Amino acid sequence: MIGRALALWAVMALPAAAGHFTHDRTIGFSEDGRYFAFKTYGLQRGSGLPFANVFVVDLGRNAWVQGSPFRASRGEEDMAAVEAAPFAALEVVRRDALDAAAPMLGDLHIRRPATVLHAQGIGQAYQADEQTRIRVPHPDTPTNAEPWGEFTLTLGHEQVPAASEFCTRPDDLRGYRLEIAFPDGDSQTLHQDTRIPASRGCAESYRLDAVLSAGFPQDGTPMVALISVWQQGFEGLDRHVIAAPLPPHQPREGRAPAPGSMPAPDSMDAALAGFLQGFDPQDPEALEAALPARQNADPASLRWPDADLPPVARAAEVFAAQTGFARHGRLHITQEDIELTPDGAGGPFTLSLIRLRAVNLGAARRADLAEIFGSDNVAPPEEFGIGPHVEWRFAMRPVQGMRADIVAAGSREISESDLADCGPLPCDAPDALDPDAAGLDCAELGNAETPGTATRAGAALGDLQDAAPATEWLVEHGLWQTDAMQIVTLENGRATSCHWTMASPK
Repeated sequence: MIGRALALWAVMALPAAAGHFTHDRTIGFSEDGRYFAFKTYGLQRGSGLPFANVFVVDLGRNAWVQGSPFRASRGEEDMAAVEAAPFAALEVVRRDALDAAAPMLGDLHIRRPATVLHAQGIGQAYQADEQTRIRVPHPDTPTNAEPWGEFTLTLGHEQVPAASEFCTRPDDLRGYRLEIAFPDGDSQTLHQDTRIPASRGCAESYRLDAVLSAGFPQDGTPMVALISVWQQGFEGLDRHVIAAPLPPHQPREGRAPAPGSMPAPDSMDAALAGFLQGFDPQDPEALEAALPARQNADPASLRWPDADLPPVARAAEVFAAQTGFARHGRLHITQEDIELTPDGAGGPFTLSLIRLRAVNLGAARRADLAEIFGSDNVAPPEEFGIGPHVEWRFAMRPVQGMRADIVAAGSREISESDLADCGPLPCDAPDALDPDAAGLDCAELGNAETPGTATRAGAALGDLQDAAPATEWLVEHGLWQTDAMQIVTLENGRATSCHWTMASPK
């Protein structure tokens, strides 16, 4: 019996012809049930090098907590030691990942044990049933009293868009749909992919592994499902694991909706309809796949290099990859966060609406210099990089594996008459905002090192967005000097900080 229980969590190694297999272990829930942590580990197929990850999930938002997952591994320089004692090396790597996660686990009070309501090993992976019936035993007499509650989970597959340029069999890629149904006929869609998140890689199949509750299920006890994600690997299918929030348990009646569930498509569409009206739609997967940080990344990795980019920095990086910075220009970026609560399918989540206006100031800059020195003494227009003004709009939300995942985007050219103001000054003003007039001390930007960025502007915006609250950002470059950039943050229309560097935004 003990062996069978352990097999649910640490299954024997796969045959030589298969991909590497990820084992998993539950760490537990936070005391209030909001957070859930688990770890995965294994030996990489081919190299045999050990790896381990600790994931911390905010069940209310169905997203990884910022800073998670915590990863540990060994490189090729350790190959000899690993080959001599692979499982000892794996144990060390597992401890390293858990040690790295320990401060977060402590801060979030993740110490509440998980109770296994349902579990099955990979022996059930072949042609597994889509439906799984879960019974919650009576707390006093679980073996012979009528169950305290029951529900059925249906895990289906969805053919949805995906970033498939790295995948060997793009036609086999699948997302998933998770539904819950109760004996009284009530049912909810807890999750339904509209596209495959980049963090899930080349996923083509899913299996329900386990259903866990925070301690023995009582009224309102949080629950979570662990789902195997079978991805296309170097050889065969590789197994990874994701956690899906379930509705808190309610015996027989008084059921609550599932926290963190994906919104019904209509509610998301309603939020985006006005925001993107009049803009040419852009494919979110294609935009993210084109980011420079993705070009040399391992497509089988659990985490993209840009996973922790905040919304404004991600918007700047996508703009740079798609449109590019003008020689003389101004970016005016705003962020509006709204809370959406899906009808009957879970708790609220934050949708960030990003507006990025890129104003090409080549013509204005040349006209300003011509007025001072005369038109014949100023370089021709093409030397100023004159071009159109453009506006990009992005809708982003946190998901597991991405701090700000792009769910929708659009772009368009904007005319001079539509420029209006960029914060406290006209968008087409040829000179940068004067920090002295705004009562600001402009500090020199250090060497910003925001993971996942390829531009100085994106890296600086990533640092600044995390350092201080702001609702608007001005990025002005090539105005007082060709290779110079100034970033001003604004809150409620008031300039709050200023930073500069003698470097271009690229």
